[in-house]
Amino acid sequence: MTKTVVTIGVFDGVHAGHRQLISHARSIANDLNGELTVASFDPHPTSVLRPDKFLGLLTLPQRRTELLLEQGVTRVEFLNFDSHLQLMHALTFVKDVIVGQLHADVIVVGENFRFGHKAAGSVETLQDISAEFGFEVVPVVLAGDDQAWSSTRIRHSLIAGDVASARTMLGRSHRLTGVVVHGDHRGRELGFPTANLNVDQPLVVPADGVYSAMMHWDGQAWPCAVSVGTNPTFDGVIGRRVEAYVMDHKHLDLYDHEISLDFIDFVRPMLKFDGLDSLIEAMHNDVARAREQIADFLDS
Repeated sequence: MTKTVVTIGVFDGVHAGHRQLISHARSIANDLNGELTVASFDPHPTSVLRPDKFLGLLTLPQRRTELLLEQGVTRVEFLNFDSHLQLMHALTFVKDVIVGQLHADVIVVGENFRFGHKAAGSVETLQDISAEFGFEVVPVVLAGDDQAWSSTRIRHSLIAGDVASARTMLGRSHRLTGVVVHGDHRGRELGFPTANLNVDQPLVVPADGVYSAMMHWDGQAWPCAVSVGTNPTFDGVIGRRVEAYVMDHKHLDLYDHEISLDFIDFVRPMLKFDGLDSLIEAMHNDVARAREQIADFLDS
């Protein structure tokens, strides 16, 4: 009978720490000639339990699944973090979810893993009952640079505009995905037509400012400069916007198409200019700086 190795966590971002844990679990599954199942949660537990503290998602479930499968995971399951799961006793979680639903023979989790109502369950809990339920527990110490990798740390970096640090911790660029919608068309009038991204999912949007990025659409990638914010030079702009100027391609028809933006580096903060001439000059400088950053990124 095929053995099942299970690891459980939110895995939002599938960052370097997550991949270390998954790599360890995959190695065990390979040794057993077994399968690796990753169980994630949707919605994010913090968004339910402490919505005032929730900063947003790094990855939506579909993207998270893609990234996990790329790591050699056999199967991804999402546990619905509803009131029933929130109030579930730790031992019931083991019996009904870990054993009954996930069929775990080996459980690989971070050393700080908690589960069950009020996070009453721990790695020690799993170890104490492992013989009774017939599974093995393998705790993993997660490493980082100066502290453990964490999705929260990455979110704070993005909110501060430090997309380069977030990229290092993620092991790839932070991605926003959405449908291109019509905006005010000011960029086109200024000679910099932009794709206005409708980001209506609960994804973390970097701080207001200008960034270098790669746009992905229709199986291709284009360098671009991205503006995030309200564009304070113009009156009457309501709400934050994510607008991408695709370099050297002024006639792409992207309206109503879904695109993705992978953020590479920070160019400058959002500024209010005293006139169109100053704004246009700044936009030329932004594109030149973004082009340099993208070239360095692609050469690295």
